[in-house]
Amino acid sequence: MRTDDLEQASIRRDEAAAATELGYVFTFLLGLLFLSMFSVWTWDLESSRQKSWTAEAMDQNLDAVAAAVERADSASHLGDDVTYAEPVPLLLSQATRLELRMLLDDEGLLLQDGSREYTSRRPISAGAATNHTGEVSLNGIDTVWVVLHDGEVRLQVSQPGI
Repeated sequence: MRTDDLEQASIRRDEAAAATELGYVFTFLLGLLFLSMFSVWTWDLESSRQKSWTAEAMDQNLDAVAAAVERADSASHLGDDVTYAEPVPLLLSQATRLELRMLLDDEGLLLQDGSREYTSRRPISAGAATNHTGEVSLNGIDTVWVVLHDGEVRLQVSQPGI
C-alpha cells in the first residue's frame, strides 16, 4: 500500500505543477493580447497623424505657390517687359507615393493627389493682364518655380535661367 500512497502523492504533485504551468501560459497569452492591442492602437494613431500632417503640408505648399503667383501678378504691373522668377520650396518632396500634381490656370491653382482623394484649389486674384498656365508633377520635386515672362505666369520645375 505504500507504493499506492507514493503514486497518489506524485500524481497530486504533478497536478499542482500542471496548474502552475497553465497559469504561466495564460498569463503569457494575456500579456501577448495586451501587447498586440497596444501595437494596433499605436499604429492606428500614427497613421491618422500621418494623414493629417500630409494634408497640412499639402495646404502649405498650395498657399506658398499661390502667394508666389500673386507676387508675379503684382510684378507684371511694372511693365510689359518685366521678367520675374521665384523659387518656392515645397514640403513632402520625398512623398512620391502620393503622386501629387499642381495645375495653374486663369481661375486658380489646383493641387491633387493621384487617387484624387485630396483635391484643393486656391483662387488667384487675376488682377493683372497676364495669362496663367502650368502643370507640374511634384514627385521628388523640392522646388517649384513661378515665372513671369512675356506676360505669362507659369509653373515649372527647372530654374528659368533669367
